[in-house]
Amino acid sequence: MLRKAVLYLAIGWVVLVVAGFGVLYGAATLNATTVHSDRGVTEDNADEYRWSGETIALSDNLRKNGWASCDVVPDSGERRDIRSPREDATVSYRQYQPWFSGTATVTCDEQVTIRSGATLTMYRLALSPLVRFGSAAIAAIPLVLALIWYYGLVRIRN
Repeated sequence: MLRKAVLYLAIGWVVLVVAGFGVLYGAATLNATTVHSDRGVTEDNADEYRWSGETIALSDNLRKNGWASCDVVPDSGERRDIRSPREDATVSYRQYQPWFSGTATVTCDEQVTIRSGATLTMYRLALSPLVRFGSAAIAAIPLVLALIWYYGLVRIRN
């Protein structure tokens, strides 16, 4: 009876840890701004993002042409192009610090995802190896120990 209870607790723990990681990853990936654009963008059909002057991360959703290029036009400051990581890059996003004061308008030549603030922090956390492998270890170790005890591979003396 006690063995089954410990096994069920361990399985419940795994479900809880996996669900927690899923919520973190889901919030980090789904709570972002997607700028939709196609080749041949004109001023009339461009989808815009208003950059409020905090750090942003840019990732290319389609990666059709190696990278996505975005035009940043500040309300006050120098106009620049920024790019997502290359298609063959090992990173999934490129981070940019503002070089202007105030806000800027961002338009891109392909569909991109822009993250900033708490969303960017959660995204970095969810993608970090420490969190991914740590979550797996935190979930698996109690389950393995419960299975070992449940099947009698290790006896605990009373």
